Amino acid sequence: MRSTAVAILLILGLATAPAHAETAPVPDALTRIVVDGDLAGAVAVVRDGPGLTRFAAGHSDVHTRTGFVPNTHVRAASITKTFVAATVMQLVAEGRVDLDAPIETYLPGRIRGNGIDADAITMRQLLRHQSGLPEYFDKDTAPPVEPVTGEQLLDMALSRPAQFPPGAEMRYTNTNYIVAGLVIEKVTTRPAVEEITRRIIAPLGLSETYFPAPGDTGLRQPFAHGYEIDDGGRTDVTDFNASAAGLAGGLISTNEDTTAFITALLDGRIVARPLLDQMMETVPMPGGDGLLSYGLGLSKVSLPCGRTAWGHGGDLQGFHSFMAKTFDGPAISMTFTQSPDATSPATDPRGDVLTALYCPA
Repeated sequence: MRSTAVAILLILGLATAPAHAETAPVPDALTRIVVDGDLAGAVAVVRDGPGLTRFAAGHSDVHTRTGFVPNTHVRAASITKTFVAATVMQLVAEGRVDLDAPIETYLPGRIRGNGIDADAITMRQLLRHQSGLPEYFDKDTAPPVEPVTGEQLLDMALSRPAQFPPGAEMRYTNTNYIVAGLVIEKVTTRPAVEEITRRIIAPLGLSETYFPAPGDTGLRQPFAHGYEIDDGGRTDVTDFNASAAGLAGGLISTNEDTTAFITALLDGRIVARPLLDQMMETVPMPGGDGLLSYGLGLSKVSLPCGRTAWGHGGDLQGFHSFMAKTFDGPAISMTFTQSPDATSPATDPRGDVLTALYCPA
């Protein structure tokens, strides 16, 4: 039975400037999704110029019935990929990476396997999930529980055959961004997490965004607990070996910080507009229902009212997020702390929140 308390919307705070009027439908959508889906909770942040508005529904901890607070830490999951791609694009701007060069150029002799030709896979294909590299683990393979490195994750992937010839298809595959992280390390001679922090996280003042240390399975306070349904009951799945996600999804952040990041990216403050334009050269995503296409670490969302938002989603056990922004509107980042019941982008309730913000009735 759904608790009536879960229906209570918590408006968590408002900065010095009021939020745009477009934000009004967001709390209704967020609450409806949590109540109708009997979800543990959800938090969303809307950044509109100097204005910052926070919304939440449900609880950050269902056992203590604790609400959400500002700067709640969550697992950003695959939103990490946009940070990685932006770092690669900075290296492109510096002439240290060529998007159309083969990955063999940067990792000579490293990418070898059944049907895998590193001379035929370009950096552009890697960032756009067109490399054909195999996934390092999937729904039938339990992720590692001990700390692992990117090199170890790549070895897991290379034990499997290629999915398709490079460029023949687009298939979202985490291995691509494990390899991108290794390229960053090869080119800069620094750990990729340090390079991303130095180039993006620190300059933007994203003080609540970090890569957890190997073996750190928790999140910094304050944080939201993540939950999933297991054997008919809600189970706390907050603890996670983040190294198993690596540069494909290991980042921890807040929705405040990810709205700041996507705003800076679209403003041209992370990579210059000509390179941002290349990030926005997309291909359709299989199963995207015509609503989603994918560029270089950046997703294009075609909204029902004809507007276009740019961003990225992230999904790990207990944390299901999406950050997005239109060029002429506010940024939004949201996290549901339990898996929404969705079989396609058209039925994903995160799309309902985006529509509520960008396409108000």
